[in-house]
Amino acid sequence: MNYTLIKGTFHVIGYSPDGDSMMFKAENPALWAQIYTENRPMFDEKLNAEGGAVQLRLQAIDALETHYTPEPLATPAELKGKEKPEIVKPVPTGHKQPAEIGKQATEAFMRFMGVQKSQWKTFGRNTWVEKVSLGQQEGKDVWLTKKQTENLPGYIVAADMERNGRPLSWVFAGAPSLPDGATLNKDQLAAILDKSVNYHLLKQGLVYPYFFMTLAGKLRDKLLEAVKQAQTAAQKPGKPPAGLTKVPNVWMHDKTAQGVKIATFKQITDEMEVSPYLFRKLIKSHYAQNMADYWEALKTGTAFSCDPNAEAINITRFFSDGNPWVFIICDQDFVRLDEVVALKDGMLKMTRPVSEFVFLS
Repeated sequence: MNYTLIKGTFHVIGYSPDGDSMMFKAENPALWAQIYTENRPMFDEKLNAEGGAVQLRLQAIDALETHYTPEPLATPAELKGKEKPEIVKPVPTGHKQPAEIGKQATEAFMRFMGVQKSQWKTFGRNTWVEKVSLGQQEGKDVWLTKKQTENLPGYIVAADMERNGRPLSWVFAGAPSLPDGATLNKDQLAAILDKSVNYHLLKQGLVYPYFFMTLAGKLRDKLLEAVKQAQTAAQKPGKPPAGLTKVPNVWMHDKTAQGVKIATFKQITDEMEVSPYLFRKLIKSHYAQNMADYWEALKTGTAFSCDPNAEAINITRFFSDGNPWVFIICDQDFVRLDEVVALKDGMLKMTRPVSEFVFLS
């Protein structure tokens, strides 16, 4: 696989960056055409919506979710037009994981790109960066408040776009040593990978690894070096930095390997860190269960109600919305997810380290 280098600027004002995504504007938009993807229509739609800026999805890392809402499920063909006002349809709602480490990952990403200070604003369920300072003049912070005025210089290296139209990217700050639009092979990319924010966040223990089959083994091995450094650091716990209650290293707090008994949303949204992949699947499967019950009520005419504010979460049908194949690096084998994620008596546990998982899609 070959990768394309694209120079540009990063933007956060008016947006909601997190530990694995940020807005980016290419210096030469024509270079997007060099990236082969089956998701071009969605990308083009996003590109036109924000004046040439697009949201990136960083390759190979997974930050704790700061705002996640499952996609709405389509009504089965045989039930279309049969909805009834007295049977209230469940609506997918947004959820987040414990905030501290996810916020630290976001702040570390922005600092890496050149943001020195930021202020956020919240209205209802929405949170965004209201203003940033990139430096001081005469001892005072200079604040920028308008979208796409911060112009944080950097570049990405990408080879594809995911289904939501986000370029799957390796992100770098500053000026590249190669020309804009240069093509890199996996060896050339591996040689500079430790300069990427992807590597940096893994090394700090601020994000989880998130590997797919399209990721070259040489690149994955390089990233696993960063993961091991973060895990080694987690074995020597220190005191949390000022203003925090936790040391910002996910491997000190992750409950995935030891197993977690989950009965309420609050446990996974406020109290304990689990793999973001499992978190999303828990939220999706809960929503899918509610939708299945709703569709059954439409078929049978029976009563159905769904309280969107209910705290209870039922994990017994965790695999009902999918049981994908995964490759386990340490076993060198392909298995179904339920072979390496155990679900028993309300306890959810990964029986292999999350860093050993390679997802097929």
